Amino acid sequence: MELMGAASIDALTPEQRQQIRVDVACASCGACGAQIVKQSEAQGTSTKIRQPHFRFTGPNGQDAHHELCEFNAEASKELKDPLINFATDRSAETRFVRGLVCKGIENGIFDQEAIRGMRQWFFDLKSETRVRVSATVEAIEWMEKLSSHPYHRRWPFHPSHAEMPNFDWQEAAKLQFTEDHFVLLEWLFEKRRTSHFPRAFSRAKTLSEEHFDQEIFDRSVLKPFYEKNVEFACFFAKNSDFPKKKKTPPEYYRFQGAPVPLLALCALLLFVSDWSMDDAIGLGAKLIAAPSASDGTLGNVMGLNPFHDYLAWETLALASELAAKSPADFEYEEILQGIEARIRDEHRLWRESR
Repeated sequence: MELMGAASIDALTPEQRQQIRVDVACASCGACGAQIVKQSEAQGTSTKIRQPHFRFTGPNGQDAHHELCEFNAEASKELKDPLINFATDRSAETRFVRGLVCKGIENGIFDQEAIRGMRQWFFDLKSETRVRVSATVEAIEWMEKLSSHPYHRRWPFHPSHAEMPNFDWQEAAKLQFTEDHFVLLEWLFEKRRTSHFPRAFSRAKTLSEEHFDQEIFDRSVLKPFYEKNVEFACFFAKNSDFPKKKKTPPEYYRFQGAPVPLLALCALLLFVSDWSMDDAIGLGAKLIAAPSASDGTLGNVMGLNPFHDYLAWETLALASELAAKSPADFEYEEILQGIEARIRDEHRLWRESR
């Protein structure tokens, strides 16, 4: 941390501290009012338990961060989740990406200003695009049931079908469900073809419980960026020594999600390449070929994954749309039972009329 020529934090003059309050801005929301918080160590040891950092406060000591800033003391988990601390080597994936971040900064492929710019881009999106969570857990469960419904089979029920000796009433009810709700199913499966939601129902239900009727960031604006990021992450993992997991090979990233550290790195490379895939791949190749960084602390940065929980938030949004197009009753099994009772009755009346 630069100290404006002072020998230590304690040696800063009041004038220098005031200049810091004016000149230093939050890397996300741009808030001023920075105060230096000193490093602290565990009592009786030299173990660091807190790195020196800035705290941003207003004239009355209040938190100066914007309410939507992930560094706000009152920020919700939803706002904080996209942050990634590369200083903590918790996994092989994080260590690999951290090493590349060190190389990238030391070799001028990107810098702290680029990381700052990406945070500002993300903050502006969060501020400008808001939506209220309206999908209930029941609506998500309804979409989950419909997503597994075999809608591609078309066979309207006729009472004569039930004359077969081993006629399957439950199967007939499912086929008739398709006929009764074909427009709805066709809409959903077209959405499914162009979306990623099949793997995210469980997480979507959790988000619904935590954020129902709250105003949150409308992730739909991220769709074109997310598409590129996942494609790039897949390409990067396949064509590098990135530590891949057997259960989630790169070709599964589209539906199961890519590793978070890799998404953060690929998002940064795309951002500094103005979201050009070819330019980002060129930077990625340059980054891998660059010599190892001599300063391992350059990776002690707070990264950003703008696409945290994207699949689950997309599921929530689609569940809301589906609910608006659906019957008031979301009970899939009860509807099937009702259809079975109806076609049984149709069969009974048909036989009586013969």
